[in-house]
Amino acid sequence: MQFDLTEDQALIAESARDWLAGHYGFRAREAGVHRDGGAATAWSAWAELGWLALPLPAAHGGIDGGPMEAGVLTQALGRHLAVEPYVSCVLQAARLLSLLGSAAQQDRWLPALAAGRSRLAFAHWEHGMKLPWDAPRCTLLRQGAHGPWLLSGAKAAVEGAAGAAGWLVSAQEPGTGVVRIAIVEAGSAGVHIDAHDGTDGTRSAELRFDTVRLHAQAVLGAADADHAVALRRVLAEGVVARCWQATGAIQAALEQTAQYLKERRQFGKALAEFQVLQHRLAEMLVQCTEAQAACELAAMRLSAQAGDPAQVAASVRSKVARAARDVAEQSVQLHGAMGVCEELPIASVYRFMLAFDARDGDAEAHEAWLGGQQLDGGSYAHSATLGVAA
Repeated sequence: MQFDLTEDQALIAESARDWLAGHYGFRAREAGVHRDGGAATAWSAWAELGWLALPLPAAHGGIDGGPMEAGVLTQALGRHLAVEPYVSCVLQAARLLSLLGSAAQQDRWLPALAAGRSRLAFAHWEHGMKLPWDAPRCTLLRQGAHGPWLLSGAKAAVEGAAGAAGWLVSAQEPGTGVVRIAIVEAGSAGVHIDAHDGTDGTRSAELRFDTVRLHAQAVLGAADADHAVALRRVLAEGVVARCWQATGAIQAALEQTAQYLKERRQFGKALAEFQVLQHRLAEMLVQCTEAQAACELAAMRLSAQAGDPAQVAASVRSKVARAARDVAEQSVQLHGAMGVCEELPIASVYRFMLAFDARDGDAEAHEAWLGGQQLDGGSYAHSATLGVAA
């Protein structure tokens, strides 16, 4: 299959590569490591570049970017191991608000989010979940037909939660199972936040809601709306975007490893001249190429709204997770003792992959769920790309 980026997509990819290469080197990255929201200067610059408005509609200053535009941008971020919560705050929280929010909610929040003046983080994952599309156990109950809402429960590993102006929280109504998204503003009574450092240099938090009282306009959109379909799509888009990030990281790791083997000498010649190491580099290249192709196919299928977005995301997640872990481990091993030193990015790439592997459910869980879905629906008998066989 011949695949080419559109002019706009290529421009986004090129501008991201250029800015990150000039302003977000490995040492410059340290300004945002283990800091709430990452580096404020980086976030402000991304707002000026239009990255924070990427998935937003043009009516609110956005550029209506889709999964492919988000993919090429997050891949560039992954190459530089960016620690700012771009996926959680922009591709998920801001995206959900643009899809489901009322006009008043969008007018209040979206301009500030696009300009980088404030952040909303997406809070969905809970302890006990195996996959992102598992139903949330947080509950959201309304008191009377026009009364306030009561939010109870807890969220885990909320990326970018600390320092955010608020959180978009997924919950379901007791008894009906209707899924809704609510905006919980920071400082609300009954909210407890416990921030912690991530393995990959990011900052996340545990959130607990002890019967938090929310005003009637806190729930996105109409009070009787079910947000399950939109939530499933945005969750899938987030999984695919993180796969793009991982692919960018391992491509950079492969390039750095290949360069290191050219420079490091043993027994009178460069390590890159040993055939067994050449074979390992070739295997890593195949893994990177397959991961790239899987991300491109997933982005195209999401853009075309072809099939269940969760199945699309589970498929690419399974492929990229295995490829990324293998390439990261090989990179560390081929660097020898230097592979675990802070002087080189390789150790950080490996920690990045550990965090990626643990986020959104592991590869085995995605594979088991996807296999069950295909068996139940009979889709295993035909190609998702070529269609049903005659």
